[in-house]
Amino acid sequence: MSSPKVSSPRIAVVGAGIVGASMAYHLALRGARVTLVDVAEPGSGVTARAFSWINIAHTDPHAYQDLRQAAIGDWHRLEAELGGAVTVNWTGALSWDEDLGETERLVAHHAAAGYDVCLVTGSEISDLEPGLIAPPRIAAHAPWEGSVDPVVATRALCAAAREAGAVLRFGERVAGLMEAGGRVTGLALEDGEIAADIVVMAAGVGSADLVRGVGLDLPLRASPATLVRMRTAGRLVRGIVCSPGFEIRQAGDTLMLSAAGYIDETPENGPMAIGRRVMEAVRSGVRGAQDIALIDAVPGWRPMPRDGAPLVGFMPGIGGLYLAVMHAGIILAPVIGRLAAAEILDGRSEDALQPCRPERFDL
Repeated sequence: MSSPKVSSPRIAVVGAGIVGASMAYHLALRGARVTLVDVAEPGSGVTARAFSWINIAHTDPHAYQDLRQAAIGDWHRLEAELGGAVTVNWTGALSWDEDLGETERLVAHHAAAGYDVCLVTGSEISDLEPGLIAPPRIAAHAPWEGSVDPVVATRALCAAAREAGAVLRFGERVAGLMEAGGRVTGLALEDGEIAADIVVMAAGVGSADLVRGVGLDLPLRASPATLVRMRTAGRLVRGIVCSPGFEIRQAGDTLMLSAAGYIDETPENGPMAIGRRVMEAVRSGVRGAQDIALIDAVPGWRPMPRDGAPLVGFMPGIGGLYLAVMHAGIILAPVIGRLAAAEILDGRSEDALQPCRPERFDL
């Protein structure tokens, strides 16, 4: 379902994570009257708990592969547009599976899909990451991948949205959606209302509860992961390293980040226990890591649509409600913001977003 084209529409964006911030920025840049609302400060939710690897080659090619590849270019665009307020560390990424045949297969699939990823061996691996104690026989190298500070990027997008005319309302909780005549007409806050021609729902896992109030059941669950932060004496790796034992990157001269799984909150399997296991794996696998120290390990509850693909587009069955909820929010935020703004403001359907449509589910 589309929404009638309105000249300079009033658009309320719910959620000031990186996706909501990108939506607010791109819409305001196009002249929409945007209000961005969140109960917390920008980037303080699951965005702050993201490993923030801007990647393509780590997963199998899928229905929204083209969108993910386009995201690399959109991150470069944002760097230029925001004048240094956002900086991506284009370090490249080195990854391999325990089954090296699986690594070869993945590289072949991505190369066939046109992505710049190649197999590297022996001395090439050692040149890329000389700190690895036991480098694999082969690995996948994606030279154009990188990482970003997601909180800095989110706040920069919010500042740029404000500069473009958006109103930012933080510390205000959205209680529900207002509806009349089969359309969403704005937001009901705990203390007040915001009238809108279109509401963009970008509240991550919280989106499901908010749209349930207008009779919609999103195929969405929380997918937990743990962000582990470790203090190092210096830079131990050059780029992103994803091995069977750990997934790490330097986020500064003395700060290393790792992405890890989540089990539960018990002392033996809780986030800090996971963090200690990651730290020991890094000590065993990287030269100079004996003196690293665990800072903290914090779970983040990422929104995961039922089939893994993003949920982007106007919701069927009700007017004026646009969804922008996805697992790979850090990677996709700039390209989703650009394309969704075009759909909302120009009244056209972007082909790149077709695999992401809510209509693929029976809502």
